[in-house]
Amino acid sequence: MSSSHDAFGIWQDKEIRFDVGASLLAPRRGELIIDELSQVEDTKGNNGERGILQVSNLRITWHSQRSAKTNLSIGYSAIVSINIRTAESRLRGAAQALYVLTKFGGSSFEFIFTNLVHNSPRLFSTVQAVFRSYDTSKMYRELKLRGGIIRDKNLLLLPKEQIYSKIEGVWNLSSDQGNLGTMLVTNVRIVWFANLAENFNVSIPYIQIVSQLHVFNRRLLP
Repeated sequence: MSSSHDAFGIWQDKEIRFDVGASLLAPRRGELIIDELSQVEDTKGNNGERGILQVSNLRITWHSQRSAKTNLSIGYSAIVSINIRTAESRLRGAAQALYVLTKFGGSSFEFIFTNLVHNSPRLFSTVQAVFRSYDTSKMYRELKLRGGIIRDKNLLLLPKEQIYSKIEGVWNLSSDQGNLGTMLVTNVRIVWFANLAENFNVSIPYIQIVSQLHVFNRRLLP
């Protein structure tokens, strides 16, 4: 399966991996384990096996209690939807389960997890809350082109975002003709938008800037 890690080598939130080594299942630097459930069945792929499910700020992992070599790593970026429906578990019978629909590498995968602890909504509430937080914070991490981020030439700020500098008369030279606009520097990202069409814009979080910034001269032809 193709790799989709970024320039920092972070693949955990982007990929789906099966039966990885212990070092890849362990939290990477900056990854925080938010919750751990010790009685969860992988009902779709390993029905009848008890396992341990961990919810981190980057992914969901599950491994069998019988053999840690049987495991899953599901990055939040690969998740399409999360639902709660009834599933047939060998260990619990018919029970409410967490259905996780994903897409990665051109293939779709469905995962079904059943909490073997009766009358506990913890699996549902934790996974849904953490995934929602990840999904709604993409603007802090991902480059965005032509987004609805400018209104009346003002930046729609993200929570806790502050504008440090506003620089007018900045050319975007991505095309031969160039476009004159305004650059905003915040504590989260760099934003540029065209003066004549504010929907022509770009939002670049600092986490996306991995190479040196180069300063060069370029003359615009009339």
